Amino acid sequence: KKYSQKGTGNARHGDGAAPIFVGGGTAHGPHPRDYSYTLPKKVRKLGLAMAVADRAEQGKVVAVDGFGLEPKTKSFLAWAKANGMDGSERVFLVTDDENALRAARNLIWVTPVKTAGLNCYDVLRHERLLIDRGALEACKLERANRDADAPKPEKKAKDAPEAAKPQAVKAAPVEAPKPVAKVEAPKVEAVKAAPVETPAPVVEAPVAAPTSTSDDLKKIEGIGPKINDALIAAGIDTFVKLEAASEESLKAALETAGLRFAPSLGTWAEQSGFLVRGDEAGFKALTDSLTAGRKEGDA
Repeated sequence: KKYSQKGTGNARHGDGAAPIFVGGGTAHGPHPRDYSYTLPKKVRKLGLAMAVADRAEQGKVVAVDGFGLEPKTKSFLAWAKANGMDGSERVFLVTDDENALRAARNLIWVTPVKTAGLNCYDVLRHERLLIDRGALEACKLERANRDADAPKPEKKAKDAPEAAKPQAVKAAPVEAPKPVAKVEAPKVEAVKAAPVETPAPVVEAPVAAPTSTSDDLKKIEGIGPKINDALIAAGIDTFVKLEAASEESLKAALETAGLRFAPSLGTWAEQSGFLVRGDEAGFKALTDSLTAGRKEGDA
């Protein structure tokens, strides 16, 4: 206590470190807080696909059908020199070959990781991506199985009436449903390559983005969820079909769904053309100009 409880004629104070005193504590002071943020899985997968596609467009992706190296640094140096890598570029090596990982781990310009370590940040930090074709196929198969096992969310009716609160009723015993047999994806058997004294030939080819039967039409400037559903209902569910569709057919699809004419409908074909050709820079420049024009019109 600052002083005695009684006999001084002053107020009954306690510790001098109370917030009401000069030099005392702070009331409701700051506390440690975690501001970290985790990206969604879809965003991380999209970022990795875009990073690999960018390196492939620049001709900086090298897919190898087995290295066949000894676990020695000089063995990897000889192989790299024979395939046009002299240390002037940082190389991101992705493989499950233990000999190749051990041979490259002492080089400062090579970052060796296993297939599970493939990520967007390391792809962008290095000028060249060197990946084992077997590791690439295994990565694709693992992600395909993961997407197939993911439960699909059920769609909720928009105009469905609110259900009444159920009354307490003793339900009859229900038999448990029989377990459904899970169909597993076929396993890819690895073929062991014969040892080769000379370095294995390098097959350098761009890694194309996986194709699908439908595209995300909402990437087009001016297409929202309702217009997207109207176009899919009209059979226009890919960028190729959207580019080939005429303005009359697009207007008919919108009118059938009870939607008004979209101001940017005249540029949908041009935007789809950029996406079909994979020209991300041209697509971004066009959508930015459309967005800027809409903002100026609102002002």
